[in-house]
Amino acid sequence: MAGLRERKKARTRAAIAASAAELFARNGFRAVTMIEVAEAAQVSEQTVYNHFPTKESLVFDRALELRAALLDQARDLAGFTDWLTTAVLDTSARRAIHNPGGMPRLVASDAGLRRYLLELADEWSSALAEVWAAEFGLVVARTLTDGLLHVFVRAVDRLGVMESEKEIDALEADLRTALAVFRPLSDR
Repeated sequence: MAGLRERKKARTRAAIAASAAELFARNGFRAVTMIEVAEAAQVSEQTVYNHFPTKESLVFDRALELRAALLDQARDLAGFTDWLTTAVLDTSARRAIHNPGGMPRLVASDAGLRRYLLELADEWSSALAEVWAAEFGLVVARTLTDGLLHVFVRAVDRLGVMESEKEIDALEADLRTALAVFRPLSDR
């Protein structure tokens, strides 16, 4: 169980991320400053930087959590593709459609944030390839993980421009089709 200090840090981090999302939704990502985020969250600017070293990291506030989950699910390829579909389409997909300050909407509206997402996907791909290198060889593992992470990026792209929850079913079908391409490798 997390101690009092860890729980307080987590609450502060969540409050900063929520304040940033509200500001980004209202004013756009580029127009918001870190000082404005600090004021909205009622913390010092340094506290914002302690939790989020860059403005982009405010948009991708769950990146470390997602990376850890991604590596945790890397035990087998078939299980990983199922997990990836669920991770993309869980309740966060529905929230993303309705939240103009959420990561998918912001990525869809800002080329710099899209590049940041691609950089994250590349870093995650490298880490995942290291896990699967013994099974597939490094070149095949990296090719495989690049493909899998780009499926994730394409799903984020679609979520960022969706207008209704009805579109999530079509995205799920597309995700399952795209990820099925990787299934034969899991049967090796």
